[in-house]
Amino acid sequence: MRTALRAGIAGCHAVVLTALLTGCGGTAVPAGPERSAVEGEASAAPSTAPGVDGEADPDRLFTAAELTAALPPAGAFGGDAKVTATTQAPFGPYGHGDWSGCEPAGDLREELTGFEGAGVTRTVRIGPAVEEGPVVTVQLVSMPSARTERYLEIQRRLRELCPETLVDTEAAPVLEHHEIQEIPSLGDEAQLEILRVTGGDEYDGTPAHGVAVRIGGVLAMVRAGDDEDTTVSLAARAAQRVRAELYGAEDRVDR
Repeated sequence: MRTALRAGIAGCHAVVLTALLTGCGGTAVPAGPERSAVEGEASAAPSTAPGVDGEADPDRLFTAAELTAALPPAGAFGGDAKVTATTQAPFGPYGHGDWSGCEPAGDLREELTGFEGAGVTRTVRIGPAVEEGPVVTVQLVSMPSARTERYLEIQRRLRELCPETLVDTEAAPVLEHHEIQEIPSLGDEAQLEILRVTGGDEYDGTPAHGVAVRIGGVLAMVRAGDDEDTTVSLAARAAQRVRAELYGAEDRVDR
């Protein structure tokens, strides 16, 4: 088990933090009913989920359609959640954060552009007033498990080398402050990413949380704003869905 590291968090330009999950381009797919058909609140929030290492083929790949079917439904986000978009887009060289200011990591930055896989992202608004509620994004990516492991390793290493990075924006340069911590007992490996942005007139250092969890060769990456507990819980739900719907584990979850 890796020791918690204090380092950084993936994120595109600070002005478009959600681009980390949505990527560039992609194909929108029908989201089905926008509101959950599940009455009442979702069940008690989980914080753990089993992995599949040693049980599943490490080189098994999934299509974008299969990943879409494994995305958590609106009911997993609570009774008032509304799916606003579901987009299929290949996981490629973009959307991994702006690390151009991390001079010691030139080789890692170059390697980061070489990852490829099927990907899908779901965007959800949660809360009673869904039109103004917080936005949650869930991205699933399929690669061979060795590649998903390496991807997380590079992300950790980047943040070790550059816990603070200066990023140019249209308005003014901003400073990104990064932390990363291991999350035990979540998937085959998982990390909590915390980003604070300071500088300019718009950024006050409020933390934004993300979780990246590996289940075999599938990465589930979740962002839920400044609520750490909600982010971890939704990542656990996403991991449970991947384990059940893609790997056919016996502990299947309700659709």
